[in-house]
Amino acid sequence: MAQRADFKNITVFYGGRTSRDIMYRAELEKLRGSVDVHLSIDKAEEGWTGYCGFVPAAVMDKDPVPDNAVAITCGPPIMIKFVIQNLNKLGFKDEQIYTTIENKMKCGLGKCGRCNVGKDYVCVKGPVYSWAELKYLPEEY
Repeated sequence: MAQRADFKNITVFYGGRTSRDIMYRAELEKLRGSVDVHLSIDKAEEGWTGYCGFVPAAVMDKDPVPDNAVAITCGPPIMIKFVIQNLNKLGFKDEQIYTTIENKMKCGLGKCGRCNVGKDYVCVKGPVYSWAELKYLPEEY
């Protein structure tokens, strides 16, 4: 937020199974007004007025524009998979999409070798990759 003037629009999609699972909810709510925040929960619950459904569906519903944009996604691998598919459907190019594969990290120092995906040590090179980069790594992540 300290560099907010450097960016045009910022949109945050954040989902939890229930409203109690949304971490930093108060902080996310404070961002509303300067940032477009979309909170979602998996199933409707009493008192919830936000989106009900999974994050990939919320992304499609809100239809972000890919022009001069970057998308960053993290979370459970299955969610990441479907968010990326939906971003591609919306016109985001692979080079515009970044994600994490920290589920491969162990020691975090490049010593144990458990995080390697192909020739890359995720804890050294990553864990953030563009979707274009990940397409060239073996699918062992």
